[in-house]
Amino acid sequence: MESDDENFEPTPKKIKRDWLNSYCYSNKVMDMMKKMGYEDDKGLGKSKQGRLEPVIAVQQDGRRGFGLKIDTTQWATDKWDPNMEKIEIPETVEWLVNRGETCDNWTLQQLQEQIMSGDRKLTLDDETLFCDPVILHTILCAKTVFDDLNDAEKRRARARCNPFETIRGSIFQNRAAVKMANIDSMCDFMFTQPKDPAGHSLLREHDLLYFADMCAGPGGFSEYVLYCKSWQAKGFGFTLRGANDFKLDKFFAASPESFDAYYGVKEDGNIYDADNQQSLNDYIRRHTPHGVHFAMADGGFSVEGQENIQEILSKRLYLCQFLMAMKILREHGSFVCKLFDVFTPFSVGLVYLMYKSFRQISIIKPNSSRPANSERYIVCKHKLRQTQVVVDYMSHINELLEASANSDMDVLELISAQAMREDEQFMDYIIKSNNAIGNKQIVGLRKIAAFAHDTELKETCQAEVRAQCLERWHLPDKLRQAPEVKTTERLLAELLQDWFKERNWLQLPALELLSEQTLKANIQNVADWHFMPIGRGELNGCTLFLCKSRGHLLRYSEHRKWDLVNSGSFNVPARSLFFGEIVYEQCGEGKTSQSVPALHIMDAICLGGIDVRRRPYLERVAMCIKFAHSVNKPFKRDCNYGAIRAKPLYRLEHLSAFFNRMRRYVLKDNSQRYGYMMDSQKFFVPGGIMLFCELTSNYVTAFSRSRQQIYYFNTTTKTSLYKDQIQSSEVFASFKYCYSRRLVWKWTSTLQVDESASEELPKILYRSEFENFIQRRLHPQPQPQPH
Repeated sequence: MESDDENFEPTPKKIKRDWLNSYCYSNKVMDMMKKMGYEDDKGLGKSKQGRLEPVIAVQQDGRRGFGLKIDTTQWATDKWDPNMEKIEIPETVEWLVNRGETCDNWTLQQLQEQIMSGDRKLTLDDETLFCDPVILHTILCAKTVFDDLNDAEKRRARARCNPFETIRGSIFQNRAAVKMANIDSMCDFMFTQPKDPAGHSLLREHDLLYFADMCAGPGGFSEYVLYCKSWQAKGFGFTLRGANDFKLDKFFAASPESFDAYYGVKEDGNIYDADNQQSLNDYIRRHTPHGVHFAMADGGFSVEGQENIQEILSKRLYLCQFLMAMKILREHGSFVCKLFDVFTPFSVGLVYLMYKSFRQISIIKPNSSRPANSERYIVCKHKLRQTQVVVDYMSHINELLEASANSDMDVLELISAQAMREDEQFMDYIIKSNNAIGNKQIVGLRKIAAFAHDTELKETCQAEVRAQCLERWHLPDKLRQAPEVKTTERLLAELLQDWFKERNWLQLPALELLSEQTLKANIQNVADWHFMPIGRGELNGCTLFLCKSRGHLLRYSEHRKWDLVNSGSFNVPARSLFFGEIVYEQCGEGKTSQSVPALHIMDAICLGGIDVRRRPYLERVAMCIKFAHSVNKPFKRDCNYGAIRAKPLYRLEHLSAFFNRMRRYVLKDNSQRYGYMMDSQKFFVPGGIMLFCELTSNYVTAFSRSRQQIYYFNTTTKTSLYKDQIQSSEVFASFKYCYSRRLVWKWTSTLQVDESASEELPKILYRSEFENFIQRRLHPQPQPQPH
């Protein structure tokens, strides 16, 4: 029978007997041992000096050595007092506002004069300038004590004692995503809903939210952002290739199609490399010249056995993450980066540089970050315009760290301690921050020690805290699960909704324009019509496309079946249903030209789960443009990558301007065709245009001279509506209405679109006829007045 006394130790005789019994030694073995001189209660050896008790293997835990006995009594003798821990939901965020000198008053030479180098430091014991010495000493001692606990023991105690532990990764692939949700909520959603200093949104109606995620594999931060914004955000990822690379196939809470992983010119994801840094900046600027709206960095590496100097070991990682953020952020952009301790002049100097480069900064410890560790995050809000001097200075420091990587010398200070002391506001903030986070860490460490010592202790508020936090962070209270793969019919029923039961309209062909008579019969008001160039039908022509799941794109065939698309590599978000076509885009001319399949989107019902069917036509097209910009990756090095684009849209009255944009290209067979340039490298050869009316059949637009604005005239009831008077969808055509009324003008001969061609064939509509029809409708000739 075991004793309840924690100091109870069994006698050597009992240990020996139990040990022999547990291993079931046979009498034969015992006879052999007695022949060697074994006697009960006496050790083996010439003088009977051997140990009596065996080493009990079952007491070894993890990688701990045999026989090691842990002494945590100095931290666990006192019973755990729950009043020591303050649970704050939501957390208070203290901002350090830059009200003084900003970095645009500095010169690079002035900054370089503040660099201090010296012998490489391998201890934090004397770094007490920016914190309370007692707090620092207590933290370091506590970490040393916990070095003796193996991982299993720490995990078990931590899981029981942390009030926030059961939140785990929520619906995401890891806890990093939950931390970003927590940080975003703490900061009033300044990342997913960015605003300028005046409180106005930084995003116009159809702008994408651009972000970067650095040193962040497998991608939890990005999974959270894409969960919030879907494809309406476009992300650029940069991390080391290998085991900790981005795992986009594990993005269950969000679709990763609008995420673009990039690894630098060296293609290794090494953020220390200056060439990689510059190439990442160049790559992002090609997509968004102004830079990203916000950047995130979550870099870290194993410091097992050296936890007390994690800050020193991470100094270059801090620097390069800060440097990259400064390079790629636009004005008013924001930044969040994981830090550990901030005790050394080097780390504090980096924080000081960010303080002078942004309108305000904050160092926060979110609840989702375990209280016993030294992890914290710096949040930098509203980047200032003139910050190039800080970028140049950080680049210079990175060069110095690279040069001294294998020497005993190191860069110890970026900003002189005296200069930082003189900024009382900054010094006061850093000291208070370090002390507050340090005290919280000490309490967390004491709690783990108590729970490790007493396995009966348990935190009782975990369920309540989980529910409260998930609600505040706008996350669902459910477990992570892989997306359900639905049948085509079931998914169509969900996406089409009330249009699903009666689907004959899906088979309606476009009405072909064959003569001026068909123009007159179908186009009442030129100003209400728009058109898009279409291909020559090489890849089955215009139709509906449905994306069921990742990599599973279907097209609607003329046989009323949904066939899997095999042409090109098109990464379309799931739950997308749109009208478009796959065409061949040409890269180069003549014998050297290459044909690459491209997906062109014309109109949409649903885009990545966002229902747009009943929005006005021009708004739907704008959403298609935004969607294509989000998922398209035009600057990937693979020339065979299939582009995803929204078709160029023109008003019908601008038909001549469209033709003027086209020019003749020489194709691979040496024939010449009119081509339309899609980007700086690729063009496609149209085979006609498709026309759409933005209004329902009862309405036409007109211009009010008295009000100097457009109004909508009902030709049936003879009533008029201005835009601010429209309360229903009776005026603007839904997708179904536009699709059912679409017209097509096919070009069966190059003569049709030649400006100088004469009209010879009666069943062919020529460009000159079409342009004359438009001019007559836009500028009708005055009728003769009766005498």
